[in-house]
Amino acid sequence: MAIKIYPYKMGSRSAKALAEALGGRVLKKVGSKYRRKEGDLIINWGAQDSPFVGQLVANQPDAIKTASNKLTCFEAMKAANVRTPLFWTRREDIPADAYPIVCRTLLGASEGKGIVIAETPDELVKAPLYTKYTKKKDEYRIHVLRRPGQAPEVISIQRKAKRNGVDDANFKIRNLANGFVFVREGVFAPEDVLAQAKAAVEATGLAFGAVDVIWNDRAAQAYVLEINTAPGLEGQTVEDYANAFRRII
Repeated sequence: MAIKIYPYKMGSRSAKALAEALGGRVLKKVGSKYRRKEGDLIINWGAQDSPFVGQLVANQPDAIKTASNKLTCFEAMKAANVRTPLFWTRREDIPADAYPIVCRTLLGASEGKGIVIAETPDELVKAPLYTKYTKKKDEYRIHVLRRPGQAPEVISIQRKAKRNGVDDANFKIRNLANGFVFVREGVFAPEDVLAQAKAAVEATGLAFGAVDVIWNDRAAQAYVLEINTAPGLEGQTVEDYANAFRRII
């Protein structure tokens, strides 16, 4: 069985690292001479434009399209009873007691791009999606793989932590630009965090995904924020993915 990775963009370091770990190769998006053979495993690394569909394709392009759009992702998860922050598409539907509100002006962005937090109705900006800001003790990235005919499984767990030496970290939007990095040593996520992450991958029809989940300690509940279909991989996380795909092989 040959392993090929179809990337969302050429030059993806994570796609390259995973291909090397699996002894496979990254396919060209333009001008590829590859002709698929029966039994080849295609790993779709975040590409909505992938020409590969059907069996032995890890992540169908339609599922990636659903998961990559914040609104369609939330709608799919809501339909499957996955717990997410409350959300609206019209500002006039937002209750007065729901603030702060996260205005998501870009539905396909990552790393916090396009996010505006409105503390009051006067601070709302035009956006296709509004979500209630939900307080969190911790934020996790739960990597999930769903093998054909089997229940989803967690293959790697990371937590967002304040980077050493950063004094002005933004705890509301925890990303690299705001002073946060992923850690994994000694990280244990509450069971509901894992359960909601697995349910989110299943709800969107994905074969794998890196699910960003927050934990509200007071409510003792987890809430899914988004699913990444081409997550950044390095170090042990590369091996975690490689080992998971080897189990498919």
